[in-house]
Amino acid sequence: MKSTRGKNGSVEILIAEDSPTQAEQLQNLLEGHGYRVVVAANGRKALESLRRRKPSLVISDIVMPEMNGYELCKAIKADEALRDIPVILVTTLSDVLDIMKGLECGADNFIRKPYEEKYLLARVDYLLMNQEMRKSQKMQMGMEIHLGGQRHFITAERQQIVDLLISVYEEAIHLNEELKVKQSELADSNHVLTGLYHIAEGLNHAVSERAVCEKALEHALELPGVRAGWIFLQEGESGFRLGAACNLPSALQVPGAMEGLCECRRRFLAGELDHVTSILECERLGKAKAGTQGLRYHASVPLWNGDQILGVMNLVGADQGLFREDELETLYGVGHQVGIALERARLHEHLEQLVEERTAALTAEIAERKRAEARIVRLNRIYSVLSGINTTIVRVREPQELFDEACRIAVEHGKFAFAWIGTLDADTQQVTPVARAGLDDGYLSRINLSVAEDARGNCPLTAEAITQAKPVICNDIASDDDRCARCAWRAEALQRGYRSVAMFPLLLGERPVGVFVLYAPEADVFDEEEMRLLVEMAGDISFALDHLEKEARLDYLAYYDAVTGLPNRTLFLDRVDQKIGVARRDGKVFSVIMLDLNRFSSINETLGRQAGDDLLRQITQRLQGMLGETDIFAHFSADYFGIATRCDDASVNIVHVLERMLSAIQDQPFLVGGQELRISARAGVSSYPTDGQDIEALFHNAESALKKAKLSGDRYLFYTPAFNALVAEKLSLENKLRRALEREELVLHYQPKVDLDSGQISGLEALLRWNDPENGLVPPLKFIPLLEETGMILEAGLWALEKAVADSLAWQAKGLRSPRVAVNVSPIQLQQKDFVSMIERVVKGDREVAGRLELEITESLIMQDIEANIEKLQAIREMGVEVAIDDFGTGYSSLSYIAKLPVSTLKIDRAFIMNMTSNADDLSIVSTIISLAHSLKMRVVAEGVETGEQARFLRVLKCDEIQGFLFSPGVPAEQIEQFLREQKLLPG
Repeated sequence: MKSTRGKNGSVEILIAEDSPTQAEQLQNLLEGHGYRVVVAANGRKALESLRRRKPSLVISDIVMPEMNGYELCKAIKADEALRDIPVILVTTLSDVLDIMKGLECGADNFIRKPYEEKYLLARVDYLLMNQEMRKSQKMQMGMEIHLGGQRHFITAERQQIVDLLISVYEEAIHLNEELKVKQSELADSNHVLTGLYHIAEGLNHAVSERAVCEKALEHALELPGVRAGWIFLQEGESGFRLGAACNLPSALQVPGAMEGLCECRRRFLAGELDHVTSILECERLGKAKAGTQGLRYHASVPLWNGDQILGVMNLVGADQGLFREDELETLYGVGHQVGIALERARLHEHLEQLVEERTAALTAEIAERKRAEARIVRLNRIYSVLSGINTTIVRVREPQELFDEACRIAVEHGKFAFAWIGTLDADTQQVTPVARAGLDDGYLSRINLSVAEDARGNCPLTAEAITQAKPVICNDIASDDDRCARCAWRAEALQRGYRSVAMFPLLLGERPVGVFVLYAPEADVFDEEEMRLLVEMAGDISFALDHLEKEARLDYLAYYDAVTGLPNRTLFLDRVDQKIGVARRDGKVFSVIMLDLNRFSSINETLGRQAGDDLLRQITQRLQGMLGETDIFAHFSADYFGIATRCDDASVNIVHVLERMLSAIQDQPFLVGGQELRISARAGVSSYPTDGQDIEALFHNAESALKKAKLSGDRYLFYTPAFNALVAEKLSLENKLRRALEREELVLHYQPKVDLDSGQISGLEALLRWNDPENGLVPPLKFIPLLEETGMILEAGLWALEKAVADSLAWQAKGLRSPRVAVNVSPIQLQQKDFVSMIERVVKGDREVAGRLELEITESLIMQDIEANIEKLQAIREMGVEVAIDDFGTGYSSLSYIAKLPVSTLKIDRAFIMNMTSNADDLSIVSTIISLAHSLKMRVVAEGVETGEQARFLRVLKCDEIQGFLFSPGVPAEQIEQFLREQKLLPG
């Protein structure tokens, strides 16, 4: 509270006002006219002041905190000691109810906000002069007033009511005068406001400086008589740039025409262009007078906002008398609007920049928060992985199970995108993946995981982790980090969405034995804390590996030979016993071989035990390369080996196995202790089930055969004497067959295929025959299996293909219609890597020659490696060679694959044709195969057709071709030539 003494200290006025600014303004006014003034910040403080010191008059605002003006006035009038003090309420007088509230609380007068000083002083003087008179007129009057649908009963003093009514009346007169003035001003400015509205409306949506300038000129030129215009914006302290231009003469539109100083620019820089200025002689317009019809006059409108002038808008009028003073004032307002719009545009651009910056900051803040949250989640996942792997370590007994579980837990619990474990081959320095989890789409097969320095396409990260026995991370695979850039798997990893990778070496003691690799879909995943936990995890896996290796070593020595690494006698007997069970179930045969090295004891005695062990290891290595995956190879004692091998035809296959093994031992010398040693061996053989149906019998009988071989001096003997004779016979046949190939004793016969519609020969099937000079034609079943078993089928098959093509070309050369010749392909031929190139050599790259050839491949053979075979057959079809499926219906092919096969013909096996006329099931099968083939756009050939009835059935079923004795058996090429010459037809 503040008190000031005025010139006339006898009159004190209390001001109740919560606004310091308005209180100070009123205080200064009253003190300037000789009153003493006391100021209170609210009604409560004013009432306290009134009770301490009684002023002559109270002037109170209505809206105040703690106690408003009505409440203060009511409190004053309710106090006997204060009620005579006049109260003036300062109000907006926006509602008639304000008067009612004033009467109810006892107010003596009103002053309307905002007040005129002379009017307020007059009210104060009036109330102070009539104060004595008011004391004599304290008679209470009652009034009933209806306002706003409500009834008010007012009890007030007569003078109060009169004063209030007078003040209201005076305010009404004052308001009426103000309204008349405003109405006149409104009419005068209506035209201006209309123009300003249109310009403001046009500028409303302009958010860039250029748009503001263009819109301003566009709407300014709509004013009557305005012909053209341009806007200059200040740039720097003394520079200008053209903001926009409209309807300028062509002379002012050339580059540089608007550069340089002119009258308006000079005035602008001199600070004289703070109002609209008429430029009577414009230099620019003068230079372009041809385009302006001699006009050089324009109005320069400052574009201003506040005390800042942003530029100038020059408007060219129709004549020099266009812009009157009031019009210039209007243009000044237009300049203000444009200036505001320019500031707004600049503010908008600034705000846009601020929004972008703030958005970027918020984005970064959110990203950081998310990174922190993600880090917590990741750490929780890593703890879960660590816990899961430690639990696994307790229960697993095999390294593979440990590896599989570690990868699974890393992906499922750790949420890594992909995890794999590879083991290191110390000799080749190759890392072989042994376990993986996550998306397995062949990713690992596409990269070379070698730690050797000269390995092409190797992975530096893998090499570093293993060779230096330390963790290696790449937190952004997409980065230009040199180690990542040199990784062969980088592109493959990014293609699969992997962004970071960590590699942890697995150690046995200090020796690296493998690597554990984790891929994450996010970058910057592997921070220091996460790496600490993952290194601990890799250490736990390494510890478990060490424990499992020691445990496995103990188990290994119980079942394996320490020198050769082969199963020992115990494990051999156990595995052979299992093999007996499988053979008995599947009806298979196999042989047990006991092999003994000659003179091995003398080598041990002469060169020492270490040299003997080295020799055993070399022998083991040679023999292992000859045995199949299902064969069992064991080392029983110093010079004693055992083998169990499956042989579908024991009389032949086992001989080949024995010959290869014994030759491998004795044909090439062994380098032992710097010396070349030659050694030989003998073998005894027993076969399941002929020589025994349990392990004891087979083992004992093989040993017996070995003893007989040692006594007789034979390289090997079978336990069953008759078997030895059979083997001798097969070996003799094999030798004769080899000579037959050399002497070209093999010949081709051909069996015709006949078109059922025309009855003509539509194709030929080449049949391999052996014309033995001693015994004549040898049955195919007696020598073709032997060709396949010995591998001679490759040579014979190539000869058959070349011979078939040669015969076909010979028939054509004689002017005969030579049909396509089909040649059967054996499994061994199809499995050769150069099979496709071999066919290409046969047809010599000539599509006409290729068109004479068809390959027949059995259904079961194609299905053995369906994807690889499809690729081969597709390449052959592209040469022009046709492909047929032989013996269809006897295999187990999938219809989905049949549809994909690049074949043109299906051959129905003779087994279904034989009884089709009497067996409904066979007939249904034949009908189904024909329908299936036709739906796949393939032709159908029925094999083994021997009767006219069968041919008629097949014709009804719409079979395309038949082959069989009904037309002709397989005959020599000369007979086929006669058929073609005579154009032999199907009978009936």
